[in-house]
Amino acid sequence: MKKAVIFFGIILMFAAFLYSQEKTGETFQLTLKDCILKALEDNLDIAVQAYDPAISDLSVNQAREIYWPQVGLGYTNYTWNRLSNWAVEGSNYTTQRLNFNFSLRQQVFTGGNIELNLYSESTDTTRALTTVNPSYTGQFELNLTQPILKGFGSMNRNNVDIKKAQNLSDISVTGLKSILIQKVYDVEAAYWNLVYAIESLRVNEAILSQTKERLKMTKEAERIGVKSSLEVLGTETEAANYENRVISSRAQVETYEDRLKGILNFPAEGLVSSQSLIPTDEPILEKLDLSFEDALKMAYAENPEMEKFQKEIENARLDVSYYKNQLLPQLDLNARLWFDGQSGDRLIFQDDDPYSGVVVGKIEGSRFDSIKDVFGFKYKNWYVGLNLTVPLDTLFSKASLAKAKLEEEKKLKEIEKTQQEIYYAVLEAYKELQNREKEVASQSRYRELAVKRLEAEEERYNLGLGAIEWLFQYQRDAATARVNEIRAIVDYKISLAKLERVLGTNLKNKNIKFRDYRF
Repeated sequence: MKKAVIFFGIILMFAAFLYSQEKTGETFQLTLKDCILKALEDNLDIAVQAYDPAISDLSVNQAREIYWPQVGLGYTNYTWNRLSNWAVEGSNYTTQRLNFNFSLRQQVFTGGNIELNLYSESTDTTRALTTVNPSYTGQFELNLTQPILKGFGSMNRNNVDIKKAQNLSDISVTGLKSILIQKVYDVEAAYWNLVYAIESLRVNEAILSQTKERLKMTKEAERIGVKSSLEVLGTETEAANYENRVISSRAQVETYEDRLKGILNFPAEGLVSSQSLIPTDEPILEKLDLSFEDALKMAYAENPEMEKFQKEIENARLDVSYYKNQLLPQLDLNARLWFDGQSGDRLIFQDDDPYSGVVVGKIEGSRFDSIKDVFGFKYKNWYVGLNLTVPLDTLFSKASLAKAKLEEEKKLKEIEKTQQEIYYAVLEAYKELQNREKEVASQSRYRELAVKRLEAEEERYNLGLGAIEWLFQYQRDAATARVNEIRAIVDYKISLAKLERVLGTNLKNKNIKFRDYRF
C-alpha cells in the first residue's frame, strides 16, 4: 500500500511538471512592426502627449472666435412721470417709451470693425403742446472704424495671436512626433537585442548538444580501451563549460525579453507576462544607400527639433513686427452712414393752435411707416472723420520691441545650436553605421575561417592525429565567431535605427501614420 501511494504521488508530480512546462511553453510570435504598433498603441507617454496638440488646436479655434459676428437684441419699456417747470405743459405729465433694437458687429481682418444697428422706438406722452402723439422713430445705421497705421492688417493683435496659436499648435505636434520617434527606436533596439540573445542561446545549445554526444562516444571508446580517461575528463569539462554558457544565455534572453515586454506595456502579472516573446524577423543585413550630405539635408528637413525652433523663430519675428507697428501713431478712420424714419399720429388743433389744447382731429401714422422711411432711404446722413493719437510712451520707450528682438536673437542662436547638435549626431550615427557594416563583413569572414579550421581539426582528430584540447579550442572559437557575427549584424540594425531616429524618418520608413496617434 505504501509503495502504491508513493508511486501515485510520483505520477502526480510528473503530471504537474508536464503541465507547467506546457503552460510556460506558450509563446508570442511577433514581427518588429507588430511590436512597434503595440508599443505606440498602449503607451501612456504618447497618450499624455497626444492631449497637447488637441488642446493647442482648441486654442487656435478660440483665437479665431474673435472674428465671429456679435449679434445684439434689445428691448426697453419705461414710463416717466415728471412735474413740469413750464406752465403751458401742465402741472405734470407722463411719457411712456417702447424701444426695440438689433445690432450686428463684425471685426475684420484689416483690424477694424463694422457695426450695423437697427432700432425702432415709440413715444406716448400727456405732455401739452405735443403735435405728434404717439410718435414712432426708426433708424438704420452703418459704422466703420479702421486703423490706418498702428494695428493695421496683419499687425492687428487678433491676427498676431491667431498666427502664434497656430505655430504653438505645430510645436505641440512636434513634441508628440519626437516621443513617437524615440519610442520606435526603443522598440527596435530592444527587439534586435532579444534576437541576438536568442540566436546566441541557440548556438550555445547546439554546441552543448554536440559536446554531450561526443562525451557519450568518448566514454564508450574509453570502455573498449580506445580513448583514455583524460580525454573523457576533457570532454566532461567542455560540456560543463557550455552548460554554464547556456545558463548565462538563457538569463540574457530573459533580461532582453523583460525589457521588450516593458516597452510593449505587457502587464506586470498574469499569464501574458509569463509567456515568451519570439521575434520572427531575421537579422539580415540591409545596406543603406545614402550619402552623408543627403542624410544631413534629410535631418534638417525631418527632425522635429528643427521644426519646433523654426516655429518658435516665426513667433519671435511676429512679436518684433507687431511691436514695431505699435510704435506708429494711432490714425483711425471713422465713417458713419445712417437713415432715419419718423411717423406717428399727427394731432390737428382747433384754429391750428396747439396752445388751445383742443384736438379736433388727427392724421394717423404707424411704426411700420417709420420703418418704411428707413429702408426707403428717405433721409440720408453720413459722417467721415480721422482721429490721430500719438502716445508719448512710444517716443521715449521701446522696451517691448527691444525685448522681442532679444527673444528673436535667442531663438536664432538656439536653432544654430540645434543644427550643430544634429550635424554631429548625424555624423556620429552615419560613421557608426559604416563601421558596423565593416565589422559585419570582418566577423562574417572570421566565422567562415573558424568553421573551416574546426572542420579540418575534426578530420585530424578522427584520424587520430589531433588532440581533444585543440578540437575543443577550435570549437569554442567557431561558436564565439558565430555569436560575434550575430552581434555585429544586430549592432548594425540598431545603428541603422539610431540613424533613422536622428534623421526623424523612422515613422515614414515604417509606414506609421502620425495622425493615427492624435485626437
